Amino acid sequence: MRSVTILLALSVAAVQPHDLGSPGAVIDRMDEALWPAKSVTADVSLQSSDEIGPGLDTTMKLVRAEDDSGVRTQVRVIEPAQSLGTVYEVTSAKGKPIERWVYLPEVRRLRNLIGTRRTDSFLASEFTYEDLDIAAPRESEWQSVEQVDENGRTLLRVTGKPYGPYEKVETLIDPATSLPVRVLYYDRDGQLYKEESFGEPQTVDGHTMPTRIEMDDVQTGAKSVLSLRNIRLSQPIDEKLFSESPIRARRGK
Repeated sequence: MRSVTILLALSVAAVQPHDLGSPGAVIDRMDEALWPAKSVTADVSLQSSDEIGPGLDTTMKLVRAEDDSGVRTQVRVIEPAQSLGTVYEVTSAKGKPIERWVYLPEVRRLRNLIGTRRTDSFLASEFTYEDLDIAAPRESEWQSVEQVDENGRTLLRVTGKPYGPYEKVETLIDPATSLPVRVLYYDRDGQLYKEESFGEPQTVDGHTMPTRIEMDDVQTGAKSVLSLRNIRLSQPIDEKLFSESPIRARRGK
């Protein structure tokens, strides 16, 4: 009986929160799993629908480059014609604040997405600009991590502090792969607002990556889906994609 008690005690100790690592460390591992190489390129499609019906399909090119100076991410719209030339860039230089810029050709406007602007809708979809980073927002603060059971599956739940329109954000992560399973967004009234899910994993150069990201507005029934294909890792990035972008030209640097 004493041996059983000891085993139970060891079992309980093995899953205590202090053994899970800090919330920030868990999120860092998730981001590394989502972006497993110094350079990533992909073709991305975006489909949205609401109670009125489907919207226009959008096709984009995604480029992410990491070096000793930091991380640069660019999303460039190539279809449909109404949005052709829209460019969104995120620069995370070491020791400097994160910069997010979007160029909107239909209004010839360059916007600096600071503060709550980063949670504005991208092309009227359910995804915000910061959602296009795919990784967790690097400005967010993470306050807790705990182990939870979901239909017999063990997951880690990381809860973030309030920011922007969100009272809290809960990220559910598979501890075996460090990949996200779902992200739950709660509005300032504490009601579930949006649910983001990650699916259709594929193995790319030995790394498992989700290729379908779905964002559901649970309050209105609207839905948007990002699909990634032709993912390439650790390939040379054409520097002209950044140096000759309309954002660089209009900022004058």
